[in-house]
Amino acid sequence: MGELDGRVTLVTGAGSGIGAVVARELAREGAIVVVTDISLEGAQRTAHDMAEVLGTEPVVRRIDVTDAAEVTSTVAELTASFGPITLLINCAGVSSMIPFVDLTEEDWDFNMDVNAKGVFLVTREVVRSMVAHKYGCVVSIASAAAKGGGPYLSHYSASKWAVLGLTQSVAREVASSGVRLNAVCPGTVRTPMQDREVVWEGKLRGMEPEAVRQGYINYTPLGRLCEPEDVADVILFLCSDRAKFMTGQAINVTGGMVMH
Repeated sequence: MGELDGRVTLVTGAGSGIGAVVARELAREGAIVVVTDISLEGAQRTAHDMAEVLGTEPVVRRIDVTDAAEVTSTVAELTASFGPITLLINCAGVSSMIPFVDLTEEDWDFNMDVNAKGVFLVTREVVRSMVAHKYGCVVSIASAAAKGGGPYLSHYSASKWAVLGLTQSVAREVASSGVRLNAVCPGTVRTPMQDREVVWEGKLRGMEPEAVRQGYINYTPLGRLCEPEDVADVILFLCSDRAKFMTGQAINVTGGMVMH
């Protein structure tokens, strides 16, 4: 028996990184997890890994979170097959590091389309059903960059501030229906995305990638990088009935790097 037994759960961006770990841990707690990613291969790899650990293979779908028609049709198909989605975890996200004066419209649009518009489209489709059934929980991955901007991250930070604004506004709007929305704000998480980021930042700052990574650790009071499991633990709590009186929150998972 798990805390989330039988709850139909959609996880976006579950092909790697935080999303893959979140999908696994939700399934471990008994949720009926639908693993989605723009990369079907990535989603299938996550599902295979989950099957090896948990003994059962989850449902897999490809979703481009920026495609409204695809989001609508996929959510409708999943609802018809498995029943109303009661948990939504928005993990799909992208990043890049570019000096603001060199930022192109394409760079801006790419981050905003996936990180902000994607959360909007999937959340809108799922929350419609949640409101109708007067039950549901949404957790979106924002970022420490949504609490304070950083060099070379203006476009990324803006997209993650948008996630917080959407989360808080919708949380107020649907609270009377018993639907909760929260966000988590991870710090420097050890993922494939971070592996790319330390290379980018190293080039911009004239540093070796591992020196950049060590800088992250030095700046974190708890003295280590955030692991995907650290984020998953907080998401599981927010999805559980133990967090039933929490909505509209932006929870830091930063090891003390951000304290506001």
